[in-house]
Amino acid sequence: MGRLLVLCVVVSGVLFTASAEWIVEEISQTGTGDGQTAAISLGSTDLPRIAFGDPGTGAKYIKKNTGSGWTTENIYLAYYGNCEYFDMVTDENDISHVSFSRIGDLYYAEQDSSSADWNVEYFYQSYGLWNSIGLNSIGYPGISCQTYTDHTLHYTFWNGSSWAFESINSGVDAGSYNSLATEGVNKAHIAYSIYSPVHGLKYATRDETGVWSTSYVDTSMTAEPVGVSLVLNSNNYPSISYTTTNELRYASWNGSSWSVETVLSIATDDTKETGQNAYGTSLVLDQWDCPHIAHCSLNGDSLLYSWNNGTGWQTESICPLGYPDEYGDPDMVLDSQNRPHIVFYRQRLVYAFNDEDVSVEHSSAALEPIVFNTSVNPFYGSLNLTFNLPEPSHVNLTVYDLQGRTVNDLLSDFTPQGDHIVNWTPEQSVPPGEYIIRLNTMNRTFSRKVVYLH
Repeated sequence: MGRLLVLCVVVSGVLFTASAEWIVEEISQTGTGDGQTAAISLGSTDLPRIAFGDPGTGAKYIKKNTGSGWTTENIYLAYYGNCEYFDMVTDENDISHVSFSRIGDLYYAEQDSSSADWNVEYFYQSYGLWNSIGLNSIGYPGISCQTYTDHTLHYTFWNGSSWAFESINSGVDAGSYNSLATEGVNKAHIAYSIYSPVHGLKYATRDETGVWSTSYVDTSMTAEPVGVSLVLNSNNYPSISYTTTNELRYASWNGSSWSVETVLSIATDDTKETGQNAYGTSLVLDQWDCPHIAHCSLNGDSLLYSWNNGTGWQTESICPLGYPDEYGDPDMVLDSQNRPHIVFYRQRLVYAFNDEDVSVEHSSAALEPIVFNTSVNPFYGSLNLTFNLPEPSHVNLTVYDLQGRTVNDLLSDFTPQGDHIVNWTPEQSVPPGEYIIRLNTMNRTFSRKVVYLH
């Protein structure tokens, strides 16, 4: 049955929405348990690529959707030892980069741009278990990983001539469920779980000089969090999804502090067992910085999709998982039309896709009003934007065209309480037409549609 996926832009009483009709497809080759801890990314044409392991043989595959079906490539062949904990990114040249673990060691694989072959590197330092991969601004890979031997969080990266290794956090199970995002050439952000001295979610960040700093995000739990997923918003501020014993949570940094929200709990999810069965969450932010999370129900029996359109969290069920394969372990990406693509495990590799395009529909439900006005509309030359903040907040004020592309970043700063005026004078290259101006505060997002006459 079709459901309604609501995105977070309101323009003059018009709500951007997408009809969410889920297509669920088993794409397993062997049906022998392949597909656990799989990873998905998209190519330049929004077609999915999936990296996963085949337990028992150790064979690794990448699957690309060619538009008329699925094709398969071998990444790395091994006849013993399971390959697991996959992560994958695809660069601007449509080359996929994959990290995975095998027998406690870390592997990195890169597509050969001139052939169907894969170049695979093997790290002997027992840097296996959980890992996450990202590319810096010049396309070099970095990988966060937990060591197999001493359960320490590490970061390894290609510096242009060799791989460098850095130790970040040691402890009892420090670095479990780590998730990496890179920024610029040298910066990196990692969210991860730690078991001791307290159960908690931690965050590590690497500055331009290569110095790491760590801090706790959330310690209000009775067991270590699992299924950690981190992404950066348009200001390079981190957002994190994760599960505790009985809750799915979402944490976001606003420029000065962490805000932690409960997305689902025992009361709302009819949980029969602990949230540890909700193994795996996958977080993506859309072009308006609205969060979307693929995850399992807290009792582990269904694959769910949750999102927040600025007025609160909404959740829908995609499909059942089925005992005993409760955890699902989803990985998700959004395509250029904000349609979710999810890969997960249900005794074999399964792919779910929302097949409807983003559309514009009238809605009687408007977001909570805020004092945010324009001096004149339509306008010639320049436009003054006025807004009032009831309390200090980090503020983003951004101009988009109707395709969702950024035209101007007018403001991105921590802003005091009170009245404010920001001027937009379009550059010569900006053509006349309709534009969306979005005001994003610490906890609310509002937009205005303006007409530029030149």
